[in-house]
Amino acid sequence: MKFSTAMVIVGMLIISLYLLIEVGYYSYSVNTESNPQDTPYIIIPKIGVNQSINNQSIDHGIYFEPKSFKPTNGTTILFGHRTLHGSPFLKLDQLQPGDKIYVEWPGIGNVTYSMVNSTIVDASYMMPVEQGNTLFLITCYPLGSDKQRLIIQADYETITPLNQATGPVQNPQSPMGVMLIGVLFAGGLILGRFYPVADDRIWIFMATLALTMLLVFAYFYPVPTDSIESTLSQLNSFVEF
Repeated sequence: MKFSTAMVIVGMLIISLYLLIEVGYYSYSVNTESNPQDTPYIIIPKIGVNQSINNQSIDHGIYFEPKSFKPTNGTTILFGHRTLHGSPFLKLDQLQPGDKIYVEWPGIGNVTYSMVNSTIVDASYMMPVEQGNTLFLITCYPLGSDKQRLIIQADYETITPLNQATGPVQNPQSPMGVMLIGVLFAGGLILGRFYPVADDRIWIFMATLALTMLLVFAYFYPVPTDSIESTLSQLNSFVEF
């Protein structure tokens, strides 16, 4: 195997690790949304967000801070990633005062909030949870970095009964996990077919098969990705340096 081929396979591995994070997220998303009547949702029409809220981890999408309160009971705090894990808050910085945010919470209702301001703070900032009936959305800032936090504040406006008969619309991103696996497999086959070093094509095919099997396993048996993200973050920092 030539050195250049080894570097290509290393690149394929790095790409696969990023895909592994996303595949695990979408797998969890599919399982969560199989019971929509028991799941709270957040809807932000301005930036196209219509997603479930979980109480397990920010790595599963939009995360409810357990030290805060459910809507109408006090300050509600929700966290979400801007990159990876479905990137639910990718466009959060595009919100403007007056934009509406809707939180559908079983047992409470459909709560409407209105965005009032945005703030950028250090990553170490601790958000107070006693600020009245206010919603805070928190994500990393700037895009691709975790050095600071973007905080969106939205004040409570109204509450209406939740229409349990219809429930939220299924997340159109649900099939994304399978699609990402297919993209890796197809891309690897194409690369192997046209790889300029004919004698090393077998290594590209073998790497493609192994990495595809890894993603399939992660889809059916999601694994914690904290250590993977930490490694990738360190790698990015090294490259930037």
